[in-house]
Amino acid sequence: MKQDDLFTLLENLSQTTKLQETTDNLKQSLVDLGLDHISYFAANIPTQKSTLPLLAVTYAPEWQRHYYQNNYVDIDPVVRAGLGGILPVDWADVDRSQRVVQRFFSEAQDFDIGHQGLSFPIRGRMNEFALFSVTSNVTDKEWDDIRKQLMPQLMLIAHHFHHYALLHAGVEPPDYAQRLSQREKECLRWRASGKSDWDIAHIMNISERTVKFHLENARAKLDAINTTHAVAKALATGAIALF
Repeated sequence: MKQDDLFTLLENLSQTTKLQETTDNLKQSLVDLGLDHISYFAANIPTQKSTLPLLAVTYAPEWQRHYYQNNYVDIDPVVRAGLGGILPVDWADVDRSQRVVQRFFSEAQDFDIGHQGLSFPIRGRMNEFALFSVTSNVTDKEWDDIRKQLMPQLMLIAHHFHHYALLHAGVEPPDYAQRLSQREKECLRWRASGKSDWDIAHIMNISERTVKFHLENARAKLDAINTTHAVAKALATGAIALF
């Protein structure tokens, strides 16, 4: 995905007033990249009037009903893996040794969910938890290429989507902009524009070591797992804007 196309996609996320409409529009934008469905699940949303989890998916209504009626959230291995970590979860790496898990994935295939999947756990500072997933029916080789090419972009999309989901739910995110120094914001903006540490050092007339220092400080302040994650959260929450 080209950088300009990614930024246009992220900007379009904020153009709708309903979360499901945002979800459907995003799906259409990702189809050409070999992805078939997206899903978003969030729990413990602060100040949300309803105690039910926040859910937006593009799966068939029949699968949604089947999933709910069988209480599959309690056995869904992808949800379990997401709850247990902070790194992206490739569905191919999920333990399928138990029969109940094998049946779960088999039934999901019957509803054309997609035999490939990638899920991004999101843990917010307000103690909310979310899981953003994409699925596909491409071959293993094609899926490997998609993961390599789109992993950073999909992480950005996941955190942007979570940001807008919180806004849809009436929740204001933390003011990360106040936590970041001007140098940290500038380094993040250049990184968001695709520049390397070496590029940023020459643009800002500072050492590459200093660039790494600012990016690491920003990562810590944003509670991010790596620089890509930090850029995603900074963009999604408005802490930085693109040039």
